[in-house]
Amino acid sequence: MVFSYSFNSVQSSREIRDTIDFIAGLELEYPKYDEWVQRVEAELFSGYKSAALAYSDGVLVGDIIWQPHKQIKRAREIKNLRVSPLVRRRGLARFLLKQVECDGSSEFDMLISDIREGQDETLSVFQEVGYSVAGRSNLYESVRQEIIVVKKLESISL
Repeated sequence: MVFSYSFNSVQSSREIRDTIDFIAGLELEYPKYDEWVQRVEAELFSGYKSAALAYSDGVLVGDIIWQPHKQIKRAREIKNLRVSPLVRRRGLARFLLKQVECDGSSEFDMLISDIREGQDETLSVFQEVGYSVAGRSNLYESVRQEIIVVKKLESISL
């Protein structure tokens, strides 16, 4: 398979709409998912949320969306990480996670995210790049838990 990858942060209205179409098409069975997607669109347009995108031969195949954590100062929360099934196992998720870590790293000390129970492959990816399990909680519904993962960051002086 021939491939050509490119990566960039969301910079245009068209990229926001492409991102929304991408995440809407890869639902992970969250309750009220459509409402969440609509909020993401508004928050990307407002600049509250940020995103980085991965393309293969000009087709969007991955995204990562993050925002400042609402309760924890100097923490960044990863709200969405998706890679198309067509290009999984190529390191795209790890690369996208690293971009969030490096982007504005002087502004925050910790990354936090939640992963749905049963998404063992996703949990493994986060753990491989240094995230630790901080706990479990029923964040979205009472019948299924999310695994809270965190990564504390060290200041890098050059």
